[in-house]
Amino acid sequence: MSETKYRIYMTKKHQHWTFGDEEALLPYLDGSDDEIMPFAVYNKDFVIILKNDLTYDVVDSEEEAKDKIAYIYRNYSIALNDGDLCYIARDNTEKRYKTAGNAQADGVFDYVYVPTGTYYIAKFGKIFAVGKTEEQMYEKMYEHYRAKYTYMA
Repeated sequence: MSETKYRIYMTKKHQHWTFGDEEALLPYLDGSDDEIMPFAVYNKDFVIILKNDLTYDVVDSEEEAKDKIAYIYRNYSIALNDGDLCYIARDNTEKRYKTAGNAQADGVFDYVYVPTGTYYIAKFGKIFAVGKTEEQMYEKMYEHYRAKYTYMA
């Protein structure tokens, strides 16, 4: 990593940015709720992290952005049921059964039917949604978290 730190300024709404010249962004402000935000980076090929499509943070690499977003969503997990055990205990995804009767025989009455080839999402290990695509599950996660974090390089 370079020893030189760069100061950049960026608008919150539209990610217009400049190195060191905050006033150059004044014409790009979009309404009273937009603002110019200062950041410091070591890499001129920085990555912008967005929260609900607004500037949230700036980091030095795509990997750092992915790590930061993964940390924000650390309590969520998205998984594909690729086996034939389709009855999954809602609060313990390790407990899977071929039939509802097998689950009940094991004392599990709170289970979710997740067909083979279907995704599910859990928070703190408890399933709260099932869907056909991984993208659908990400949208459910953003909705559940009440914020969508993404990044742009």
